[in-house]
Amino acid sequence: MSEIRATTISDAAGTGPIALTKQSAAKAWVYQSSGGLVESFNMSSHVDNSTGNSSYNLTSAMVSTNGQIPIPTCRTSDDRNASTLPNSASQFTVYSRDVSANAMEDSNILATVHGDLA
Repeated sequence: MSEIRATTISDAAGTGPIALTKQSAAKAWVYQSSGGLVESFNMSSHVDNSTGNSSYNLTSAMVSTNGQIPIPTCRTSDDRNASTLPNSASQFTVYSRDVSANAMEDSNILATVHGDLA
């Protein structure tokens, strides 16, 4: 069995991070409860626009708005759903609603962002 230990892994030039090739990984994620932001990765800030409407700003931008694919999930067991809208290469908005009441509602949301970083 081999073992590799390192404190830093950089590219061949030693100037930046290694490239993820032939791999797929979430470039950012956020978990928000109805009470607010709980945990996140690659998020610089969060804006509560209104009930069921939150925007997230990425620390590291994606290649473009079209290259960003935010995928939301409502973490509740009842009639809730979520949708996303990429606003720019470094921001997206999540909308959550109560389907049975046909109204926007703050819900537990998990959103991941996939695509290529700039």
